[in-house]
Amino acid sequence: MTPKERITSILKKKPHDCLSWTALIDNNTLDLLPEHLKGNYGIDFYKHIKCDILLLDGWNTPYVFRSPELKWSPKVSIETYKDSEKVIRNISTPEGTLTAVCGKNGHPLKYMVDCLEAVRIYTVMWEQAEFVRHDDGETLKKLENLVDENGVITRFWGPSTIPRLLEMDMGTVNFYYLLHDYPDEMKRLIDTMHRKELDAFRILAEGPCSCVILVENTSTYYISPKIYQQFNMPHQQEFVKIIKNAGKTAILHMCGHVRNILHLIKETGCDGIHALTPPPTGDTPWELALDILGEDTIIISALDPSVFLLNKIQDIPPALDLLITERLKKANFILGVFADGISVEPERFYAISQWVEKNRK
Repeated sequence: MTPKERITSILKKKPHDCLSWTALIDNNTLDLLPEHLKGNYGIDFYKHIKCDILLLDGWNTPYVFRSPELKWSPKVSIETYKDSEKVIRNISTPEGTLTAVCGKNGHPLKYMVDCLEAVRIYTVMWEQAEFVRHDDGETLKKLENLVDENGVITRFWGPSTIPRLLEMDMGTVNFYYLLHDYPDEMKRLIDTMHRKELDAFRILAEGPCSCVILVENTSTYYISPKIYQQFNMPHQQEFVKIIKNAGKTAILHMCGHVRNILHLIKETGCDGIHALTPPPTGDTPWELALDILGEDTIIISALDPSVFLLNKIQDIPPALDLLITERLKKANFILGVFADGISVEPERFYAISQWVEKNRK
């Protein structure tokens, strides 16, 4: 099988010929490479290490999917400016102004929704917002030409309502205080956002990619099983239903601690999980996920940093011997080696590549 055929078979839950593995890098790692491996935004390096390319959107390339695009009402204006080492964003609406402040590294210093009045303003913004459809066919063609038979392009979109509020708009503390103190107003905001996002899900389902990954970053470190069951799970169920009804593969990106909600994740009906991480960074052994979610579940794993980054390079293969069991080799399993935002010496990728080639034989 070609890498494209192998990953396509796994995403369709069909038989494949051998263990699949994929890597993800950005310019932090590319800068460490010799010139002849820096081409095509990392694609040349993926080919060099002989991994199966599972490209998330146009990751680290200039090719960007535009659809679905969130558009606010024409009455909403956004101003962004720098003040010393801070980046300040003011969102002006007829109902009032929301202000967000970030540090120079993008870390939020003040979330824009941090009080009841801000919840009301933001709710009206979403009531008047819409997701706009664009034709992404040409973008997909460019990416497929870049990757060729070496892999597959997936849509990587999100997060949905609750992770968006927790990670981007409100922060964990504001979210839980406001949900406790003003449950009706918060539920109105959540319901309003999700109703709009259903349109986004439909646009994704009609798009050109045959696999759609909803970027949730779900973790019980900041989303309790109760909150997940009340909000996230029903939202994800609807995402999965819409994508699967279009004949496409629906996967949830959950790179956090999800062991204690696996039984709830099963109820979403998702085809699989992307970036599922075992201990010590995560808490979910890959085979446990198969036990609970089902043997045909697609698992695009995240190799734990304690194996990939903290080990001596010569200790990586013995660790893989223990981690990658015969059961996983036969499952709809892709070993994911992710190095986004960090610099990783190429020798670590070579060690994994050599181990995979040896095991494929």
